[in-house]
Amino acid sequence: MHSTRALLLLFALILPQSLPAHDSPEHVVEILTARMETVGERADLLWRRAAEYRALRDHTAAAKDLMRAIKLRSDYLPAYVDLSRVQMNLGHRRRALWTIERAMRLPQSEVGRAPLRMVKADVLAESGKLAEALGECDRALAVVAHGELDWYLTRSQIQCRLGLFNDAVEGLRRGFELTGSAVLEVECLDAMIDAGQFNEALQKVETGLSESRFRSSWLLRRARIRLGQGSIAGGHQDLAEAIVEMNRRLNPNHPESGLLSERGFAYALLGDVELARRDLLAAQHAGADAGMLRRLEVALAASR
Repeated sequence: MHSTRALLLLFALILPQSLPAHDSPEHVVEILTARMETVGERADLLWRRAAEYRALRDHTAAAKDLMRAIKLRSDYLPAYVDLSRVQMNLGHRRRALWTIERAMRLPQSEVGRAPLRMVKADVLAESGKLAEALGECDRALAVVAHGELDWYLTRSQIQCRLGLFNDAVEGLRRGFELTGSAVLEVECLDAMIDAGQFNEALQKVETGLSESRFRSSWLLRRARIRLGQGSIAGGHQDLAEAIVEMNRRLNPNHPESGLLSERGFAYALLGDVELARRDLLAAQHAGADAGMLRRLEVALAASR
């Protein structure tokens, strides 16, 4: 026991700036703790340890480290950003909003504040203040036109929650033009289907079906189009075929969250609420985020 502790203290003295990626979060916490016992508490080390606590889902310990980091360095921006997210995870929405607004006073320019506006948008959206969240996204993208991939995705998800499907299509299309991201191109296609732009979307979906090795996502999109056009039998046929492929691809021991959420969506469109809810819970357990599950949750809500 003492020899292990001595090794940790020795390693802490020579700890590089980048910890080995293969170390477990528990081990990294031990190393960082040992280093701080040797060199004293530092904002950057507390922030790094908080990241490991977050990986362990110990949000209370993470919040404690991040607040300590801010106390040591009141201008340490990364700690504010992560603290706001941790506070959201703990359900402390008002604190999360106060933290990110405090952080937004630190940058000297709107460009510097733009990434923080996107964090604030997440907090506002989680609090149900969708119109305010959309405003923060628009302000961020207005000053940083190229933006980040996630910025466009966040804004489109908020727009869709507000029923602004055509706006989501235009925003994603603009994002794709600026970034060339294939992710945004696909999201734009899904938004087109949400917006009822079926004819244009169908042409792109048919191309995807003809070119893709895995067809389930494309079959799901075509099913949505067919259902939207009133072709119930054709839509159900596509959904059944998509489910067969997803069942074949899903690893029962380590199921992929994206496939689970898509299969659940397919079940929901078929009206099988029980199986759709089962996949929703499984996808959440596998780490699916809110954006990935949005359409499945909407479909389930519509089936009540």
